[in-house]
Amino acid sequence: MARVRLGGRAIAPEALAAHDRHRPRVILGVLAVLLVYAWCFTQAAADLGLPTPRDLVDLLGLDGAHVLDDDGNVEAKLRVSHTTRMESDDERLLLFAGLFGCFLSVYFAPLRRKAWVMVGWFVGLFALFYGASATGALVAAHLTIYLAFHPTGRRSVEVAALWGGLVAALLGARGASLGAVDERLVALVGAAVIASALAYRALRPALARGGRVVRLVRGALAQTCMIVVVVAILAEARSGAAWRLPVGILYFCTQWARVLVYRVDYEDGAVPRDLPLGEYLAVFLSPAAIANFTYAPYLGQGYAYLRERHLAEDKSALVRSGVRLWWLALVYLIFAEQVTAAFIAAVDRVFGVKVYAFTSQLVRADLRGAELSTATVLLSTFVDQARIYLIYGGVTHFRVGVWRVLGYRVDPQYDRPWLATNLAALWGRFAFHLREFLVRVFYYPVFLRVLRRRPALRIFAATMAATVVGNLVWGHVPPATLGDLRWATLARILSTWPYFVLLGLGISITQVVLIRRRRTRRPWTRDRRLILDVACAYLTFQFFALIHVFIRPQEGGSLASTTRLFLKGLGIEL
Repeated sequence: MARVRLGGRAIAPEALAAHDRHRPRVILGVLAVLLVYAWCFTQAAADLGLPTPRDLVDLLGLDGAHVLDDDGNVEAKLRVSHTTRMESDDERLLLFAGLFGCFLSVYFAPLRRKAWVMVGWFVGLFALFYGASATGALVAAHLTIYLAFHPTGRRSVEVAALWGGLVAALLGARGASLGAVDERLVALVGAAVIASALAYRALRPALARGGRVVRLVRGALAQTCMIVVVVAILAEARSGAAWRLPVGILYFCTQWARVLVYRVDYEDGAVPRDLPLGEYLAVFLSPAAIANFTYAPYLGQGYAYLRERHLAEDKSALVRSGVRLWWLALVYLIFAEQVTAAFIAAVDRVFGVKVYAFTSQLVRADLRGAELSTATVLLSTFVDQARIYLIYGGVTHFRVGVWRVLGYRVDPQYDRPWLATNLAALWGRFAFHLREFLVRVFYYPVFLRVLRRRPALRIFAATMAATVVGNLVWGHVPPATLGDLRWATLARILSTWPYFVLLGLGISITQVVLIRRRRTRRPWTRDRRLILDVACAYLTFQFFALIHVFIRPQEGGSLASTTRLFLKGLGIEL
């Protein structure tokens, strides 16, 4: 049975052509904001002899303790992850320069070439940051997916030949010295190119026909990340030696959600079977995914979502919306820690209430036997969630801004969560793309198959499957374990199950109540019930923040101790 797909429809070719009109003035806006980013987060100002962020802070007589780092720049939450090839400031400067170059190239490229131009810039930047081997491994992994799913694609045999040569080059070059194995390596690559092309030509009819075995192969490839995690952790549990993934494979594995949604799109018929390679690669290899690639890796997920948002409006309007998001992200990145610290200090000074900036600090204080009031528990968890929103909001707004500058009307991951008056609305506003991933991959398969005559139970079961099983195992296990493939890491993340159960129960019950009791009033209408909206918004966000005590396990803690802390936040002392 085909799944119901969220989203709209692909943009008509005539509309795409109409939206692809040049307005060169927008280039200045992109250049200006990226120059400000370079001034804030790199050593460019000092190298050019210009005033630095520290000079400005000193001139204004401000306290830069929560804003500046040791280099005198703005403390960088925005970074290129998992690379040590150059200094972090130089990485960011190269990233900003590369984004501007990519924007210019994509903006002026012909419509049919935009995907390849974007992919080309990604490959070049990724190779500069991570090296040729990592880039080759990442590309080879995606070529594997493409060949399995698109045997009827144009030049698929040539793609198979490229895959074979790339894999042979990666394997043959490991530990070899240049010069000594040149001829041998060339012969190996040449043989692999020919063998791969011939083998794929023979396999292509079977792949095109499909069938149970082909579906199993495609399913296994889509679940590569989870298979790698399980195998690596079982190997560590047996031998005690933890695996360390090569960065190219690590990057591929962090795209687990996007690969799974791509597979759902494929099964729904939303992906052309003869999809060109460039259009496939553009779904995954975008410069928008380089900065902080482990943060919200499900941004811009799937083929259908991006296809329906590519040049969905005038591209210059998209660029301007991306620039506005970049400015907002800059505010968040600069002032998140400052605002948090100022609020904590003000509460302590005015009310004498101890507030911890991190929920993990709160949990550790409780384990040490510190006297914690209900106000301390509530305020600490609330502040930590607000801080996370500001920091992650800054990073994800920056990345969504890149998507928009490159011509995609991608939704923000976070969208004013303080306006949510119930938990279901908060989940959509606080984690939009994660929710869409869980809905596509877990909610719909359950919703369309079980309890069809019991609407309330049907929604409850589907929501619990998505927010408990899907969110815990597929949504949180990979980010927690990919960089630390040990049994202890998996056990720690699985021990946080009460958070997912409470979240799932809250969202499920909210949805069931909403379908049974239709709203007759729109939230935040300016009437006498506005104060009720304020109260509901606070209680919703506070509950969401409070249950995070279960997802911050600390050494020496237990489910009983965390439950007592949670109940203390509800005013219940045990």
